[in-house]
Amino acid sequence: MTSSCTRCKPLRVNLSSEELSALDHDLRFEFGPSAVTPERAEEVRNLLALADKDFEDHVSEMARLEKQRAKLLSLISPMRKLPNEVLLCLFQHVCEENLLQCYPWPFRQKPPTEITSPVITYLPSMAISSVCSRWRELALSSPSLWANLVVETHTLESETSVGFADTVIRYLERSDGLPLRLKLAICGSANATEISSLIHLAQHAWRWKTLKYRGHYSLTGYGMPSEVRFPLLAELDITDSKELGHFEDCLRLRALSTWAVRPIPRVFYGTLEHLDFYGQSLNNVVEALRSCSRLKSLQSRHLQASKDELEQGVLGTWPNIVSLTADRASCRIMFSSLNFPSLNNLVVEGDQISWPSDAFLSFVSRSSCMITAFTLRDIFLEVLPALLHLEVDLVDPYPPPENPITPYFIANLIHDQSTSSIVPELDSLHLKYNSTDTFEDATFIHMVQSRWHKPGSDLSAGIMAMGRSCIRSVVLKFLSREVDAYVYRPLRILDAEGLRVVVAGTNGVQSIYSRVQQGSVKKEAVKKEKVKKRSMMSSNCIDMKGKDVVTAYIPSLNIERLVITAENASFNRLHPGGVLTGTKWIFYPNRSAYAD
Repeated sequence: MTSSCTRCKPLRVNLSSEELSALDHDLRFEFGPSAVTPERAEEVRNLLALADKDFEDHVSEMARLEKQRAKLLSLISPMRKLPNEVLLCLFQHVCEENLLQCYPWPFRQKPPTEITSPVITYLPSMAISSVCSRWRELALSSPSLWANLVVETHTLESETSVGFADTVIRYLERSDGLPLRLKLAICGSANATEISSLIHLAQHAWRWKTLKYRGHYSLTGYGMPSEVRFPLLAELDITDSKELGHFEDCLRLRALSTWAVRPIPRVFYGTLEHLDFYGQSLNNVVEALRSCSRLKSLQSRHLQASKDELEQGVLGTWPNIVSLTADRASCRIMFSSLNFPSLNNLVVEGDQISWPSDAFLSFVSRSSCMITAFTLRDIFLEVLPALLHLEVDLVDPYPPPENPITPYFIANLIHDQSTSSIVPELDSLHLKYNSTDTFEDATFIHMVQSRWHKPGSDLSAGIMAMGRSCIRSVVLKFLSREVDAYVYRPLRILDAEGLRVVVAGTNGVQSIYSRVQQGSVKKEAVKKEKVKKRSMMSSNCIDMKGKDVVTAYIPSLNIERLVITAENASFNRLHPGGVLTGTKWIFYPNRSAYAD
């Protein structure tokens, strides 16, 4: 027997050694009461203690070896092959926001951002700098990772949250003088106590590049000095229009978002390129359009217009406007009163107001604009024959009556050679499905099969001769159900022919077909000619009971990409005539469409 440790060898206890051979013999051949004497028991207990020490030494040695093994593996890790420049690009993509929220939150109302994960997940810059020495060195030497801040605080900060201001200071120091992108939210009564974090942020106001502020009172009401200036500020999002005077020295302001009910300060007229407003009057908007010579993008909600203003007719043409975002109430007024001939991006946000079809048709005809991106919630697929990309992104769950991805919708996407199909040029279809009602997998598979034709085949040539395209990409993501890979097995055949398909569920990605075809798929020789001329199309709309209502004539639009976000939307049917709407839409001759 020896008392050496495992690092020095040999072991403390070894029953096979000569010293313990007698014990090994007794272990095999002695039995009965006389086999366990007090002396023998004491000797065995001492050996057990030594064996326990051997065991502890082995555990420590295994842990040491595991660490050495991990270090050796890290030397050949694929991550080590990434240059710092590439790794830093990934870090910058992740560190879009760093949420600094004062804790605890002393008010009954919830904080602006509800924390549902560990706090470190909301602080990507801090998390990255805690992974390893290389990542920490990169993070600390990259001020841009620390310059995107979301600060949520309150007037009781100094009393309840010790150290919060120090965290804000740490981020300000590590951003090292770079322009700051700041989102600021403050709760509580004005002039209550000094908010330390706000004072420190105000000391760096000279490098604020973007500011989004939400609070019960103005910044000056919460203690920000009135002499603070913002020479670098380029984007401002603020609710209280009375505070705009505090930013009149912002000569670099390019984007302004406000709930203003008063005219925009004239000092902004020469710099603004984007204007987002809520509750403005039509006259104020027209004044801003006439004065802001560089304005390119307009966003409007709850635009107001009197009867006299609407009776003035078209108030002017603004060729600089290329992007327009509006709710349908604002659209009705803008479509009737304004012309945007250069408009190429139109976003219509849904609500319960009926679609202003007459005003829209008149606007498109007057402006002669070429819309290339059209994002909306109530969709007329029949009038989008040039649509190439359709994406329906439904993150929030919808009950069956409101879910737009119905079997009827999928069935109407099926290519039927005997009849004209909606969106015949469709190249890619992306669906995110988050409903608990039944999804008809077989109908979806049939739809994909009907729109895919192997390149070079006689059927593919015939389809192209009919003016139809072949779908190239299909993505289906279930957010609240699993995927049976066996059910989607028929799509594997299409994979071998070149189609890209992704089917995923809560049990992970079950089907990924998107193998890179190297030389197996030849480029199609026929080039599709873009139809730039508006045509008149006829579509039969059928009501819920299946009865023909009317034939409506509506213009087709040359829109290539359509994204349906469907937040707070409640569309439920896609009529055979190609109408996917907030509710059920019916067209009558010489009348606007209405939703019931």
